[in-house]
Amino acid sequence: MQGTRRRQRRDLWIGFVVLAFAGALASLGRLWLGNRAAPGENLWAEDGLFALCIDKAGFFTCLTDPFAGYLLFVPRVLAWPVSVLPVEWWAWAANILAAALVGIVSGFAYVVVRRAGLAVFTSAVIALLPAIAPILGLEAINALGSSYMPLLYLSTLVLALLPSDEHGGYGRAGSFGIFALLMITALTIPSAVVLVIVLIVQLVRGSVDLRVAALWLIGLVIGLVTQTVTALTATTPRPLELNGESVSSWMESVPISILTYWPGISLGEYSFFANFTLAPAGYTGLLVVVVLAGLGLWQVVFGWSRNTSRAFAVGLLVLAGLAFGFIPSVIGDPNNRYFVVPLLLWGAAVMVALDPVIRRTRWWITALIVALVFAVWWPAMPASQYRSTPAPAWTDEVARMKAKCLADPGFVEFPIFSPYWPPNRGVGMDEPTHPDTPCMVILRWVV
Repeated sequence: MQGTRRRQRRDLWIGFVVLAFAGALASLGRLWLGNRAAPGENLWAEDGLFALCIDKAGFFTCLTDPFAGYLLFVPRVLAWPVSVLPVEWWAWAANILAAALVGIVSGFAYVVVRRAGLAVFTSAVIALLPAIAPILGLEAINALGSSYMPLLYLSTLVLALLPSDEHGGYGRAGSFGIFALLMITALTIPSAVVLVIVLIVQLVRGSVDLRVAALWLIGLVIGLVTQTVTALTATTPRPLELNGESVSSWMESVPISILTYWPGISLGEYSFFANFTLAPAGYTGLLVVVVLAGLGLWQVVFGWSRNTSRAFAVGLLVLAGLAFGFIPSVIGDPNNRYFVVPLLLWGAAVMVALDPVIRRTRWWITALIVALVFAVWWPAMPASQYRSTPAPAWTDEVARMKAKCLADPGFVEFPIFSPYWPPNRGVGMDEPTHPDTPCMVILRWVV
């Protein structure tokens, strides 16, 4: 028995290392495929702004400063090692750190799914989704500002796919590690409130020990209470507007986002043999949402009544995905970023549901299917031109700012990050997280 346990732990950690490396390489590689100069020249939006904030005002001041009305804990923390490097290296540092985060999430996702009793192949695919899912390439791939996406994904997997009887619980160290993960996730994004519901459902079902659930709930509550205080006291609060139009727009976007799993397929109006025009039914979005919600509820009820952990987990993943997409989309304008986590969770749900079939399938059939999926996904693997094009190239921007400040030390410069961001000279942003930078700060960069 002890020898079996040691082999299991060894295999888990080998898998962790392999998947961590593969996830990091895929994340950074997709950016590089989009533009060879991107890793060293594309300093993306908040990735640069948060490092600049620390350079201007210090780490702790910027760590607690709201952005868009709430905290972004992990992107702020990871901006610190970027800020301490020479400014010309900020793009490289931010992109390498973003890849490392995705790699770590992929590694731990593999461990979580394997401990839940799923096959190696199933676990590997689920682990790599935060690096290879096509929708990521539109904008979210390899960005520190999008750190909440892999965090939400991993946190949901942890709560939905609890260890099988063969592996037992997570143990004291594992339980405190999950406590830290859930707290950090909640400190990074307010929509982690969905995780509270998932945890309570698992507790009521009896899938998790009361003391462990209480510990994990405390982690979530700490983060969410901090987010609430921040939102209520922010100088510029996040505008919230819930109406029928935003809900309708979200529903219409759900099927469109799902189709990114087959790049090239669209749901818009199109010409058919030149003389004919076809358009999708107006209720398509509503129908897809209803089907997803019904499927998720059915799997939860079926899994609960039959004590089937796999079906129950599939239902939780589907419903959590709907909730994670619904919350940010209906309080503002729907954005492609809001559909990344739902699509990752729905992809994971499909893999969990197919796991018994995968176990029975011959290896060469699985290899053939992988090759076909790779062929379909490959056109979407390079990051989009919008995401990967340095706009402007960061080293050129640094040279421009230094030259300006050497000529006029009293000037207040305005750094531009890719993709020519922020617009309108930072309207709506507050100090210290504002791009306006006195030349006395920039002149410190001059060696």
